Amino acid sequence: MTRVQTHSPFEQIWPDAPPLRAAAFDIDGTLSHGADPWLPLRHSPHVARWRKARLYAEVVPHMLVMRAGLADQAGFRDRWVRHMAALMTGWPSAQVQALCRRIVHEILIPDLRADVVEILRAHQQHGHRVVLVSTMFDAIVGELAAALGADAGLGSTIAYDNGRCVGRISGETCAGARKVTALGSYLAALNPPAALSECAAYADSRSDVAFLGGVGWPVAVYPDAEMRAAARERNWRIYPAT
Repeated sequence: MTRVQTHSPFEQIWPDAPPLRAAAFDIDGTLSHGADPWLPLRHSPHVARWRKARLYAEVVPHMLVMRAGLADQAGFRDRWVRHMAALMTGWPSAQVQALCRRIVHEILIPDLRADVVEILRAHQQHGHRVVLVSTMFDAIVGELAAALGADAGLGSTIAYDNGRCVGRISGETCAGARKVTALGSYLAALNPPAALSECAAYADSRSDVAFLGGVGWPVAVYPDAEMRAAARERNWRIYPAT
């Protein structure tokens, strides 16, 4: 009887260990299967009905155009996270933090892809810095990073005034190519500093083509059609292998 040799997901991607110092993971669709993390916020009784109505009136048409491939996905995600912050206008910081913990523990953790988490664990075992990078609120990304034992979580920062959410993002969102900027800043601040060329990155959707293109070791994970095409064109690794 012939024994079939099996390899871990990490070994499938990296048959020869690359000279890495860090690995960065997108969350939605990459680490997770893609369950909607915003349901607890959109269904919250603490969000005024007129704010919900405004969300659907202003964002849903853009969503339909984006899904038809006629609008930039990263631009939509930038707009979406800003609207999510607006829903929480006036909330005390403790209420915002509680919501973010709920999103992580009730939505994201049960939805994690076991094989991609295994890849993350393998990076940790190899001594690589592990960073989660997402357009979602940094409080969500940081909570999930802590739950997974990752070194950092980079996301969009909610603005507060006197301890209350002012309903907007502070500065730029962590969307599209700005993921590369945020990751590069984090790596540069390490002691000793690390370079993007020493970092692997994992992402699934066309909005993250620039993110993967900014690192030395890109991996398209469960890619959508546009990401798959970009990965094949650029000779990036694809997981699962096709």
